[in-house]
Amino acid sequence: MSERNTTEYTAEAREIAELELAASAIHDELLRRAALLKRRCNSSRWIYRLPLEVFTEILMLDIMSSGAERRGIGSFRRRQPSPPPEPPRRAELCHVSHLFLQTILGTPRLWSDIQWGRDNCTRCLQMSAQAPLSIRCSELDQAGNWTSVAAEEFLRAICEHSGRWKTVSLKFRFGTRWLQFLEVDAPHLRDLTVDSRGFEQGHGGMLGEYEPGPSVIKISGRPSLRNISLFGPGLQWNDFDLSRLRSLTLSQVQEGAPSVEKLIETLRVASGLRRLALHQVNIINSNGEQHMEPQLIHLPALLALWLDELPAGLTDYLITVIRSPRLKFIRVRRLPLKHLDNPSSDQNPYHHFFQVLIPALAFSTAGIVISNETSSNVVYARVRSLSIHQSWLWLKSGNAERSADFGVEAEDSLRAVQQMVKFITSNAITVPLTILANGCLPDPNAVWPTTPSFPAEVLGKLPTVTTVSASGLADAVSILTFLGDIRRDEETGRLGWACPQLEHLKLSLVDGLTSEHCQTFLDARYGDGNPLLVEGEIVQRPPMVAIDHPISWG
Repeated sequence: MSERNTTEYTAEAREIAELELAASAIHDELLRRAALLKRRCNSSRWIYRLPLEVFTEILMLDIMSSGAERRGIGSFRRRQPSPPPEPPRRAELCHVSHLFLQTILGTPRLWSDIQWGRDNCTRCLQMSAQAPLSIRCSELDQAGNWTSVAAEEFLRAICEHSGRWKTVSLKFRFGTRWLQFLEVDAPHLRDLTVDSRGFEQGHGGMLGEYEPGPSVIKISGRPSLRNISLFGPGLQWNDFDLSRLRSLTLSQVQEGAPSVEKLIETLRVASGLRRLALHQVNIINSNGEQHMEPQLIHLPALLALWLDELPAGLTDYLITVIRSPRLKFIRVRRLPLKHLDNPSSDQNPYHHFFQVLIPALAFSTAGIVISNETSSNVVYARVRSLSIHQSWLWLKSGNAERSADFGVEAEDSLRAVQQMVKFITSNAITVPLTILANGCLPDPNAVWPTTPSFPAEVLGKLPTVTTVSASGLADAVSILTFLGDIRRDEETGRLGWACPQLEHLKLSLVDGLTSEHCQTFLDARYGDGNPLLVEGEIVQRPPMVAIDHPISWG
């Protein structure tokens, strides 16, 4: 290339570079002016005119309500993997405007809500400075992509900052092997939730629950706890201030359960307790077999009470001593049968309990289920069946209606059923009734009872029965025979049919029941639909009933 051509090429390249530099400067100036225009436009909006403290609180509420709480991640009842966690909300908000970015980067509290799998734990711990921490960690939040190494790294990192813990929620599906990290000093801890219930492969590849192994969480620093929810692991109970406790939930706790004395002490000081749930908890009397004298415990703020499958005598003792007139949710199982007699008597130790329970049953818009659970020797009456978690959600929903579920021990099931029916009728509980004549027996391989387990004659005392369900019941034929005959009412003296409001019969896995039995019942009770003249009285036919029975009608 000649010298002249080289000079011309260099000049052209220089001119191109200068033009590109000028274009870049113009572009930057346009971006600067656009940013100024956007900022000026944003400043005219109401949210940018708020005081910084108010604006920060709005951001905090938005960030705290994102993620698992918004989408229900972490539920151990899911059968499908959870969806992948959303990007951290704070990262999304940083792209809204310069004010959002400055506020989020400069406010440690906005980095204090840490969820495993959603947030960069190291960055959040650094940016949160000394702000109190809210920790959420669940294996199900990882959508099946979790690893043991990642879990250990996360737990080690947050445990190094246990002095800043305020709220901790840890949920591990596969037992208690991660709980070795929970020996910490956490003086500012307020809410503690640890769930180590797991799943294993059951029959047919279905997932079934298994009970967790023993484990005990050790937390020092004497924190003033507001909420304790433990599903599986226990606690060392000697280093807590429980005077401000609002919710106590213990389920499947064997090792590390509180003693009876510690439980009673806790209930006495926690006068603001709103929820008490004890299920399969190995609470022992440290004084051995020494009898505990009933001393009243007043819990005026208590709204939810759940007592089920506790050591012998403990449920009876707690119901005798606890006074809680504001109860809206009740689930109490395995009460002594004898206390169903004279429920309105002041001498009955359950008198105060029945004063709350009976209105919950009598004014139920959903009706009541009466069941003879022959598999567990319990006869119960309930308004609705809810798990511990569902009961709390139902309570927080603000539903004005009360919910009740109570059961009595039934060593003699026939007598227990009769006593329960007497309890219902003597207290003028006239809501629609569903009868589970043999409880819930879903296992087709189970051994069914060969003796009557639900006396048919008690149906004659329950005029509001709308549904009768019998699974594996040996005396279903006698029930059909009873319902198909006209009888004289003991109270009114009039002739009529038992259960005149009956709408549905559900019969399954029933011994000796044929299509002929069902047809005979329908012919006798309904016939051609015309009234009958019996002993000089006109007896009207009841409404037709639907029968579910897996037999051939052809």
